[in-house]
Amino acid sequence: MNKIITLIVTIVVLIAIVSCTRRDEFDLLHNGDFSIVTKGSYRGRLLFLGDGREHRETVEYLRGLVEQNFDVLDLISERFYTISHMGYKFKYAALDEEAEIMMLRYFARIREHPVYAGYQIQFLFDSRSRKLKSIYTEEVPLE
Repeated sequence: MNKIITLIVTIVVLIAIVSCTRRDEFDLLHNGDFSIVTKGSYRGRLLFLGDGREHRETVEYLRGLVEQNFDVLDLISERFYTISHMGYKFKYAALDEEAEIMMLRYFARIREHPVYAGYQIQFLFDSRSRKLKSIYTEEVPLE
């Protein structure tokens, strides 16, 4: 009898934990909530890191988060733009030490457009907690 009670209590606790788990920002985007997305470009003081340099482990972890939810990039583009684009590719990471922001930039090319080369999406994470704080997106003009 004690085993059955223990099993029932364990199941109830597990259900409570699963149901109370906070949805993350990627879940919100998947469900059509784009409140963390801003049209424009991040204007902080960024130190270019390329693929990460001494922050490579953090950059790889954050890239993993984004790339597990890669469809979000197309969802953002569909929400903010009308011109079709090619697939997004990771371009670089940058760090704003003052604001404690790690930024990952992704870019998708637009074929044969007279004004724009493509779209960029910047994912801004808190560099300490690794939590997604905001997303910026904008058209990138031809140079």
